[in-house]
Amino acid sequence: RSKRARKEFDFDDDDDAPQDKSDFGWAAESFINLAVMSDRHKKVLKKIKNYKKNIYGAVESIEQCGNVPPFPSKLWRTILRDEYIDLAEVHAMVAARHNPIAVAPPANAFAEALQFTSFARPADTKAITDMFAWTRAWLATANAVAFAFPNRREELNSYTLHIHQLFEDYHPSMHGSILLYDRAVRQLIGTRRDLLFDETAHTDIARFRTIYLDSGGIHSRTAAAAGSSSQAQGSGKTRNRSKEVCRRFNRGECDGCERKHICASCGESGHGANSCGKSRRK
Repeated sequence: RSKRARKEFDFDDDDDAPQDKSDFGWAAESFINLAVMSDRHKKVLKKIKNYKKNIYGAVESIEQCGNVPPFPSKLWRTILRDEYIDLAEVHAMVAARHNPIAVAPPANAFAEALQFTSFARPADTKAITDMFAWTRAWLATANAVAFAFPNRREELNSYTLHIHQLFEDYHPSMHGSILLYDRAVRQLIGTRRDLLFDETAHTDIARFRTIYLDSGGIHSRTAAAAGSSSQAQGSGKTRNRSKEVCRRFNRGECDGCERKHICASCGESGHGANSCGKSRRK
């Protein structure tokens, strides 16, 4: 009986069988999503699948191409996978290109060999702090995406206009929230195959506008600033000057106030530090 039970629950018998993708927990939902996906989405997905067949070969082909747009070489694989790009890394490259003082490190065969491994040094970054920095980094990224996915240029232009309009419509104090909103949107799109950059009316993206840009949004900088201000006002205590030692008295300049008129050196009353005999004897 025990042998029969072990055999019944022995899953190793199918080790040589091919993986059954239809048994994936998400298989049914994935099938439905693919069935209702637009032709635009399917074209992007088709290119991604083709690039992934030999991602390193695709990057090598890009490097040998004469009209490749300027872009950090480490990030081309991310572009071909259509994943989230950290604009701070792109901004560092763009800033270096426009900085005549910046000097490129000397070529090193060993460093180049490690470039696409976990041993590579961390990528340089330069923070995105305003609309100008965002535009420079995003346009470089959009050009790289359009280079790999030529049919997406109009989509990318639409997103550029969307973010620029937000910068124009909101007070400069909210521009930091717009940058946070942009990052959240790009992270979301980088993990989804059913979202493109010109679909900002989508429910999930619209929710980010509520979170980051509405005055009551949980991540709105305006809300955070108002909250910290109200907390400061609510927790602030009235200053009790009667417990403070009068510095003017200790200099011999005070004619009378609510502060303590005692010596700052010895703590006794009747004289200030400027005439303290004990401090002189020390």
